[in-house]
Amino acid sequence: MSDLPVPLALEQIPPGTRAWQAADAERWRAAGPGRWADPLWPFLALLATAVWSIAEAPYPVCTTAIPCTTDWPGVSLATIEVLTLVLLRRHPALALPGLVVSVGGLLLDDAPDGSPGLLAASSVALLLAALYAAATLIHRLVCVRQQQLVALEAADGARAPLPGPAGTFRRGRGSFALASLLLAVSVFAVWQGERDASAFDERVSRATPATARVVESDDEGGTLTVRSEALGTHTVEVLFPEAHPVGSHLDLLVDGDWIRPAAEPYDTFGWELLLLVSSVPGLAFLVNGLVARRRAARLRAEPAPVLRVLLASRPNDARTWLHAADDRAAERPLLSFHTRYVFEEDHPEDDFDPDDLAEDEDDDFDEAGEAPRLREAVLYGSPHAGAELVLVSALEEDGPLTECTVSPARPAPLLRPETTSRRRPTADVVAALPLSREPLVWSADTGARIKGLGFLLMGVFVLASAWGDGFSWRWIVAGLALPWHLSAAATTLNWRVVADDKGLWLCGAWRVRHVPWDAVKAVSHVDDGIRVGIPDNELRLSPTGWSWLARRLGRRSTALDAAESLRVLVHHPELRPRTSAGHHGLPLGPYLAAAAVLWAGAQVFLR
Repeated sequence: MSDLPVPLALEQIPPGTRAWQAADAERWRAAGPGRWADPLWPFLALLATAVWSIAEAPYPVCTTAIPCTTDWPGVSLATIEVLTLVLLRRHPALALPGLVVSVGGLLLDDAPDGSPGLLAASSVALLLAALYAAATLIHRLVCVRQQQLVALEAADGARAPLPGPAGTFRRGRGSFALASLLLAVSVFAVWQGERDASAFDERVSRATPATARVVESDDEGGTLTVRSEALGTHTVEVLFPEAHPVGSHLDLLVDGDWIRPAAEPYDTFGWELLLLVSSVPGLAFLVNGLVARRRAARLRAEPAPVLRVLLASRPNDARTWLHAADDRAAERPLLSFHTRYVFEEDHPEDDFDPDDLAEDEDDDFDEAGEAPRLREAVLYGSPHAGAELVLVSALEEDGPLTECTVSPARPAPLLRPETTSRRRPTADVVAALPLSREPLVWSADTGARIKGLGFLLMGVFVLASAWGDGFSWRWIVAGLALPWHLSAAATTLNWRVVADDKGLWLCGAWRVRHVPWDAVKAVSHVDDGIRVGIPDNELRLSPTGWSWLARRLGRRSTALDAAESLRVLVHHPELRPRTSAGHHGLPLGPYLAAAAVLWAGAQVFLR
């Protein structure tokens, strides 16, 4: 349990402000979206069915009469499709129209005659996934409105103008700057692609038509070897070599030494890909900035609802957690967000929204287990998912301060009773320790191995994509990325911690480290890793699991149990094992590295 909250001076509390009691807060929580509407599930459903639909779609037919050229409409549709997946979590109202456009485009692409391929299994699956996603989006929007009404009822009509410093605070500048940069890259990609297309069109106008017979096809390399009496033997690049079997005839365009298939005169795939990878995050940043600025302006346009709440700050966690005014044990968080303190003389504007670039952080308590620091505060605004809020909070050193959210508010998860506190009482941990005081062993659980297989598959993809004819930039990418993927896979699949009478043994990716008990100062579980504090340094065993998956399944990760047990053993020497362990683990990293080297060697000698 945390200490008493830092009190807020009475003059900082607007007249008539009510405390947000736990009973009202639970009504507010009950009005929130159900677990079935978690954005992750429609995201996975849409992603899987879209990939299936694309894989089953027929290849584009390139002919001499209708050659394959630039496909900016197709890239634009792909941009909308990917952007819709990005918007699912934070902007449900904007994701709905994107969902209609993207699903319609995919279904139309399934049928070459232009009619929707609704009878295909992939199309039916995509439609069902889209209906499910639309249902979750509508449900979340309805729940936002319901939570706003419940919060207004709890405020009992109390409203107040925002405190002075908050009136000068604006949102979106960081998002707009990043959006401008990325969208400028998108414009450059379109300009360069059109420039290349124009250059090719000019050359095609001067080229002479010819016909040659295909004598060899290299599907892997994307080339055809063709032969004719007039031209001799030449190798040409094509998008789909399988469409030109050996013995068939290929129409060509010839301009001196320049020879291209008439059906595929040029390829702007690189510029189209650059447009896709720059426009999606660029538009996402632009949407984030516009929505944040609109919500902030609406909050400042009139007196806002006010409620008395508690705020909690936790070590190793940059977020602020909002609790009901009577939740002094900090057991039932309601919302989390990043904030920035603002002052009258600064006229500040936020420089960056941490949620714009960061991946989903743990919506949970600090796993190191330290008690949170509580302080009283007044909440200005209507709390709900994505809300912009202003808070006046109390600090012991500096007195009352105004803080504004710089990331959308995110509802805290409703955890199962056995996991509401990330720190179990010491007595529970002691009871879980074996009475025989035999060596204790913790190793990778199912969640860790699933995550490790993901790292391993990414490493295989990096290694496979780097291989080609001769040295290329892919070798540099593989050289930089592959060691990290192998290390992460080896650790997550095979980590092991052993505690015996001599200390701790940490088996990571490449070696086993021994830390005597006298050198262990602290143990914590942070960012899916185990940290062991030693004099003037820190040893990290990471990643050791998948906390997100454990929370979704209502379980506790093995790494978290290991950290809690070791923390007890550090401070209670009488509970430590009294015998030595015979096996401390075998690092997996050298074996994965050897397999990668053997695979590369096989490619060299077998090609």
